Amino acid sequence: MKKTFLLLAFTLLLTIFTCACNSEKSVVLFNKHSFTPETITSNSNTNVFRPGDKINYLITLPKPVQSKLLLIQIVKVGGDKQERLGYELVWGKTVKIRDEQVYYYTNYIVLNQTGAYIMKVYSRDNPTKLLTSAYFYVRN
Repeated sequence: MKKTFLLLAFTLLLTIFTCACNSEKSVVLFNKHSFTPETITSNSNTNVFRPGDKINYLITLPKPVQSKLLLIQIVKVGGDKQERLGYELVWGKTVKIRDEQVYYYTNYIVLNQTGAYIMKVYSRDNPTKLLTSAYFYVRN
């Protein structure tokens, strides 16, 4: 009885850990330089910037968005010193994805105020479901 239970538990754990999950997710990458095939995997990818720096971002999409419109928001988290307690919408934009860029969108933004920020990306197809989000910081 004890061997059967252990064998059943081992089989269940083995099944859980070896199942192939094929769920790709959207990702946001930040960089101080414009995105090229070399800079995507380089050490220049960071999420900490100085005030006035050009913050390049790359949004990847595992499957194309049917409406070809993305809603991008940048929200400041908390105050200047605590970096907590409250949210403030800093920037928002609806962008159109080009036909040759159905799986990604890249652009840049410049922020002059220090703090912790979240970039949130929604699809125009389903604006209540968050595609992806990523934290970044602007510090002196």
